[in-house]
Amino acid sequence: MQPMVNLALRAARNAGQDLVRRLDRFDSAQSTDQEKAKFIADCTIGLEKSIIFELKKALPEHNFSGRETGQNLDNADQPTWQICVIDDIANFRVGIPSFAIIISCQNHGKTEHAVVLNPVNGDEFTASRGRGSQLNNRRIRCSNINALNDAIVGYTQPLGSNDSAADQRQRTQRLMTRSYDLRNIGSNALSICYVAADRFQAAMLSDVDEYALNAAGLVASEAGCLLAEVSGQPMLKAPANLVVSNPRLLKALLARD
Repeated sequence: MQPMVNLALRAARNAGQDLVRRLDRFDSAQSTDQEKAKFIADCTIGLEKSIIFELKKALPEHNFSGRETGQNLDNADQPTWQICVIDDIANFRVGIPSFAIIISCQNHGKTEHAVVLNPVNGDEFTASRGRGSQLNNRRIRCSNINALNDAIVGYTQPLGSNDSAADQRQRTQRLMTRSYDLRNIGSNALSICYVAADRFQAAMLSDVDEYALNAAGLVASEAGCLLAEVSGQPMLKAPANLVVSNPRLLKALLARD
């Protein structure tokens, strides 16, 4: 495993242990909405700062971009680390154990290293460009099936009620009759990584932000997956409505009939 990935993984593990301890101590059932909001803000901002502090000790010349804490881009010619402590806030808020800590390293517009960690069950997805993807230090590859009716397909619901969201919902509904089954685990980052590890054979995801897209996208592509906009365009820009699968299933996922 690359030293940069090891560094990011240690930081993610430390934050994950802290996050689980905080979640165990917090009594969601007896808390007001205001107390829940403060708890989530304390977790996301505090642990994001902790990860950045740990990375910055080893890499003081690098740049850092936190989902909650904002950007520190003082050195334009140096790599930038992107950090998101909780991908999926909705699951975390109610105690569903399907959320992820995301760390990725960007250099000249490309993701070079990625960590996606579920602190509850211990799943650690890692990747470095050109060196493959791992789950808990074991090499992973996506499925090689070629029939959509054999595929478990992950999905997430689109936000809003505009034409794009309506189109995405229609696409998801069509998958109900064309795939073996559908699964919505909430976290876009974990859903993409599940395709990389052949837990899902494909996914159709909505409103994927840059943190999930960059980190989980590298895990998926290094595991043999293709990612594309639902329109079929290969260039992805967050927030993205996208499909991810092996090359054999991609055409079937994009089909409108």
